[in-house]
Amino acid sequence: MADSIFPSGEETSSVPVFNTISNPSGAEVYDPIEKVRFELHTPEPVSIHPASTDEFPFPMDSAVRFSTTRIRLPKRVEVNFWSGKNIVEHFSPDGGSLSIPDRKYYLTFGTAPIKLYIDVESAVDMTCRGGNTIIDFEREQSVRVAARSLHRRPSDVITVTEDVRDVMRAVSSFGSALKTTSPERSFPTLRDHPPLVESGNEFSVPKSVERPDTGIEIEVPQEYASVYAVTPLAFYLGAKVVPGRVPRLVTDDFEYSLTGSADFEQTVADTLQQVFFLDCVTRTEGYYDFTIQSCQTVKERLDIDFADLYDSSLTEQLTTYLSIPSEILEPHMPQWHLTTDVVPTLGNAEILPFVADDLSLVRCPAEPTGKSLRPQPPAIAEFCRTTSMDGESDPSSELVVEPTPTNTMEHAWVGKGCPLGSNKLTVDSRRRRIEQEPAEQPNIRIQVVCNDEGMKAEGAVEEMYGFRDLVEYDVDIEYDLTTDELRKMLREPIDFLHYIGHVDHQGIQCTNGTLDTTALETIGVRMFLLNACRSYKQGKALIEKGSQAGIVTVSDVSNRSATKVGQSLARLLNAGFSLRSALPIAQKQTLFGHQYLIIGDGGATICQSPSGFGTHLKIIPKSKGKYTVEIYTYLVPTHSAGTIYNSYHKESYTSYLSPGYIDSVKMAADELDQYLNRQQYVIEYDGDIYWSDDISASDLT
Repeated sequence: MADSIFPSGEETSSVPVFNTISNPSGAEVYDPIEKVRFELHTPEPVSIHPASTDEFPFPMDSAVRFSTTRIRLPKRVEVNFWSGKNIVEHFSPDGGSLSIPDRKYYLTFGTAPIKLYIDVESAVDMTCRGGNTIIDFEREQSVRVAARSLHRRPSDVITVTEDVRDVMRAVSSFGSALKTTSPERSFPTLRDHPPLVESGNEFSVPKSVERPDTGIEIEVPQEYASVYAVTPLAFYLGAKVVPGRVPRLVTDDFEYSLTGSADFEQTVADTLQQVFFLDCVTRTEGYYDFTIQSCQTVKERLDIDFADLYDSSLTEQLTTYLSIPSEILEPHMPQWHLTTDVVPTLGNAEILPFVADDLSLVRCPAEPTGKSLRPQPPAIAEFCRTTSMDGESDPSSELVVEPTPTNTMEHAWVGKGCPLGSNKLTVDSRRRRIEQEPAEQPNIRIQVVCNDEGMKAEGAVEEMYGFRDLVEYDVDIEYDLTTDELRKMLREPIDFLHYIGHVDHQGIQCTNGTLDTTALETIGVRMFLLNACRSYKQGKALIEKGSQAGIVTVSDVSNRSATKVGQSLARLLNAGFSLRSALPIAQKQTLFGHQYLIIGDGGATICQSPSGFGTHLKIIPKSKGKYTVEIYTYLVPTHSAGTIYNSYHKESYTSYLSPGYIDSVKMAADELDQYLNRQQYVIEYDGDIYWSDDISASDLT
């Protein structure tokens, strides 16, 4: 039986757990909250023993020790060698090798789903062969391996009254979650989660919440909309939000108007993006001296001593950043990941810590008004997933909201209404991400339910879950459930429910009637897809009763279109995409994809991504045997804004800031095949969606 180290000494732990593995031999670390794992392979079986996390350069959750001559990582990764205070060596997996002398090192890795450090005292030889990173020691060594979960949970709660000045004071405290005010705060691991906000009868803030003394203030009018709009900027700068007639950013010897040529909200958004990007440029002069393509280009174009700027104060950096014309920077800045529309009511103040944590841009639209949502008649004469073809509608449907388009990759809506083509985000669903407890079962449980004989073709989605290395699944499919059977299933701890069948305003169709989810008390299902006509109301109820996130429809969907969308979503979610990044890609499979939307925490994922990102390739043939590959990446909760994406091509790595469009790479047919075999990518070619393990250059003619 394999050894297992539970740091708490119990069979259930909220921090990473270490186990021995036998085929291949070595050790595995498993995060029971995020349900992610990472393996360290060794030449011979090892025995693991509990170890102290003391002396590691950063706080860690748990650690073990074992003896070995070699550690093999089953993927190509960057490796940084720390002396304890700074990086002394950096290994890029570009096909080369690195040999370093005998001394004490802490090794850490890029794009792992769990933060890992290895403590060893030895000469080290590093190389990459195939898809592996090899770490050889001079002789058999006793090594300590420490792990820290990338799951973040706020420890404090701030109470606010309906006085907008209380909300200002709360937002001013968000900077307490920054682990540094240096440019390295642009790394997601150095930004912790801001304190939660709750409404109450009087203002209170825990003594443990201490805002950093940055000397920066943001002045805005005393109104919810203005405070909400500056929340992410205030958090990132550790700024104090104070009343002011004209919005502006102020330091002791510098002020910057937040009502520029664009409107207030856009100016705030532009300011956050510019400061954040230039922090990413400046941080390359510090501990992490990586060459990042866009950052290097900007450094070469600007007459600025970034090494000197790195050692300057935050206010001096800010003064320099905001003096640079935006038109110089815009061509090189990554596309921003998220815009959140927050209707500016007091109740929505509770979403602000999550908006700040996401570093989302914020807009504050007015309270929505309009007509109730009504199902659209079938657009084509084919079988639709509805039990009624007479246009019967749900009399309790919500108002339709058509959000103003954004330039960001994703969009969320907080407030009343059904936001077409977007993510209806709620405070409770977003809280469920941080409140996740260790699972009783280590495997990811996927449940497919097909409740209609004519839709069994989509049951093939069962095969599209569970084929990933280092991800353990339990996948099951059930047909023709009764209301009692479905009610019981919805109470079970299922990670993802994929429902195929009929839904109307009365409920989810079963073999003996309909099950109305609005009448249920609690839900155990974490995420879901209700792939049926007009499933919005039933999905909304699942979120209100305890689910974290789901995908629903707002009108009738044809069976053919629903099958395409359902199968594409299964593959995308299995590849580690979030719901909010997966749906826009899946929608391209059909003209009727706009009928789907996300409800709840759209940033949620059901499993880890192999690379730490969702990666999307567009392949464009240029001539016979020649292709242009456009690379796009999408963020996930464990790898958010500021993360570096490494692309490996022609025996070399190039580093980029994620997300969005990364680069265009020209490849010959054999190079393309080699690239596609490296990991699982979603491929867009000639308007259709494919997968890298199902296609080769010979298919792209």
